[in-house]
Amino acid sequence: MNPVTIASLTDIRFVSHPTLSPDGRRTGYVVERQNRAENRYEGDLHVLENATGEARQLTFSGKASDFVWEDGHTLLFESERCAEDKPKKHRQRTAFYRLDLDGGEARRAFALDMKVVGIRPLGAGRFVVCAEADLNAPPEDASEADMNDLADYHVIEEVPLWANGRGYVSRVRSALYLYDEGDGSVKKLTPDDFDVDAWDARGDRLVYAGAAYRDRRGAFDEVRFCDLRGGATRTLVAPDRYSVGEVLLTEQGVAAAMTTMQPWGREQLKDWYRIDPAAGDVRLAAKMERCIGGAVALDCAHGGGRTAAAAGEDVVFIAQREYRAEVCRLNADDTVETLVPFEGAALWLDAKGERVVFAGMEPDGLAELYAARDGGAARLTGVNDAYLAAHDVAKVEHIPFTNADGDRVDGWVLRPADFDPQKRYPGVLEIHGGPRGAYGTPFFHEMQSLCGTGYVVFFCNPPGSEGYGEAFADLRGKYGDIDYRDLMAFTDHVLTMVPQLDPDRLVACGGSYGGFMCNWIAGHTDRFAAIASQRSISNWVADFGTSEIGFTFDTNELGGDPWTAFDRMWAQSPLKYAPNAKTPMLFIHALCDYNCTVDQGIQMFSAMKYFGVPARMCLFEGENHSLSRSGKPRHRLRRLEEIAGWFDRYLGSRQ
Repeated sequence: MNPVTIASLTDIRFVSHPTLSPDGRRTGYVVERQNRAENRYEGDLHVLENATGEARQLTFSGKASDFVWEDGHTLLFESERCAEDKPKKHRQRTAFYRLDLDGGEARRAFALDMKVVGIRPLGAGRFVVCAEADLNAPPEDASEADMNDLADYHVIEEVPLWANGRGYVSRVRSALYLYDEGDGSVKKLTPDDFDVDAWDARGDRLVYAGAAYRDRRGAFDEVRFCDLRGGATRTLVAPDRYSVGEVLLTEQGVAAAMTTMQPWGREQLKDWYRIDPAAGDVRLAAKMERCIGGAVALDCAHGGGRTAAAAGEDVVFIAQREYRAEVCRLNADDTVETLVPFEGAALWLDAKGERVVFAGMEPDGLAELYAARDGGAARLTGVNDAYLAAHDVAKVEHIPFTNADGDRVDGWVLRPADFDPQKRYPGVLEIHGGPRGAYGTPFFHEMQSLCGTGYVVFFCNPPGSEGYGEAFADLRGKYGDIDYRDLMAFTDHVLTMVPQLDPDRLVACGGSYGGFMCNWIAGHTDRFAAIASQRSISNWVADFGTSEIGFTFDTNELGGDPWTAFDRMWAQSPLKYAPNAKTPMLFIHALCDYNCTVDQGIQMFSAMKYFGVPARMCLFEGENHSLSRSGKPRHRLRRLEEIAGWFDRYLGSRQ
């Protein structure tokens, strides 16, 4: 077999969007591949007959990345297949095609002159559509010259001024519309200043959550319910108490994942609530000690889908338990049970009646389709079997330790396939993002490719990680304290557990919060030979005014703003300790990352140069915070090449 290499990333397939047909007889899903030559992702629709397990590919153009069922045998999906599907210059258009599983080619259904991000059939040719509404957009009769001029600059009136993956969002909203294919009418359902975060529609009912705002978006959300026949909309949850995640229509009412943010702050776990749209009653259904939706860090889970679905009065959802993302169910009596105690990471799911399907990754495995069956998971596809059979995949070894507070810290090590107990090996400490993320056991290509070139890779879930309860995950005011302590303790633990590791040939690597921690490590120890800091934070004071979440996340995590907590924010900023740094540092940033903005990496990079520390920076055009997970294929490969090359350069001197 072959080692996992950087280049082999483009041979991996991604399974996503598992969706049951209305009658539950079929499961549709998307399989994506990476086209390295054209530097893009290509997706096609597949369907599985649930009774027989027969799976077949439906499209072959590579231009289908999502879909919905219109009935038991008809799929509706977005695609661009002819000139008529393309938008005019400076305008938006989204075209949809129908595919009948009983036979025939996909045929054009309709096109909407908007950027559609979600669509839900209601029956009888009616649809609820979620699309981007730009309140800055020029009038329809604007001249091409005026359009060219307006595309040349941005006027900012609100914060957040930009959003990761969306670009500039001042006066831009996610809005809902009712589209009637019969007469071609489009009716806007949400107010101009309302930004929709979550929604669900079926029959004549629509529920949506989000916030109406001007100038600055606040911490709270509201939930609204709309009668699509009568047109009446009423508020179910007022915009002054809850932060809202999922909203789902059950048979009789609404289920919502919400939190009061008390006492654990904005990052607090959400609980399940039941809402009666008729009476307007809101009640707590189930207090959750687990993260709804899951937070396992992965780099081979491209695509999307639902993480919660209503089935009658039940809600089937993904939730995190320690380092596992499992399939759970909120029953009609408000009890919560684990349907599938999945050992890896469930990614997306759907449910109809008692049937539940989901895309997931088993330990050391890649994405496949599964069914919940007899209290476990039955694998339905083998999309990545050939890849795994052809490569020497390092097996995760669980090596937890107990920290100074008496808490168990889960950690793992990956050894090269040809590991020789008589040899000495270099090692890589990988640090996850979040901080309320968590490493788990599925295949992680970045780690596997480093392992494939001879590194021992080790990683853990220190304080701040999701899945171990609110107290363990609460890192407010403690950045660089207990988390750094435990990362160093884990490194010592690994050196004991794997005596073949050379303590003089260790490197560190991480992104987002992991990038913050890499910057922090640089100013607090010289035990690593090199560091790769990605999409990082270096200066909380500056981040407050530039990041899309600076005025929300930063104030929550640091306990104030630059005017009320300057000393605390600066004390927990890696940049303060830059004069202590000695370790060569690589910085990787995406220029359209509005979560951890590029100035954060530049500040730390400039400090390294100022203090004479070897440093290199690699900036990626057109990429955002998810470069390592959904960036263009060639960019993802180059990023890995930069990391491996940097480590190889500086480990050579420690051999």
